[in-house]
Amino acid sequence: MKIVFAATGRNWDSLVDSRFGRAEGYTLYDEEKDELSWHSNAENKSAGHGAGVQAGQKVVSLGANIVVTGGSFGPKAGDVIRAAGIEMIPDVGEITLKEAYSKIKK
Repeated sequence: MKIVFAATGRNWDSLVDSRFGRAEGYTLYDEEKDELSWHSNAENKSAGHGAGVQAGQKVVSLGANIVVTGGSFGPKAGDVIRAAGIEMIPDVGEITLKEAYSKIKK
């Protein structure tokens, strides 16, 4: 399973970002490989509009099964993610990626 976190950084101690479309980036955890990888969101952080759709498309391209954010997804990002059949977990708060992972595994 691949889990993507909207994140402020690239390791387990980084915080889940409360913004989805304008997050610092996305940390992908591949459970099968037990591996974290970082994917910058620099191109969308200050976009005038379309950040949610582009972020949703990025998550789809990463092959995510689940996507987690500290806040909400926004309607357009949500549409893209739902259309791809990816489970969305919103509103986990600004906790560490490790804490968020533990929460969703329970």
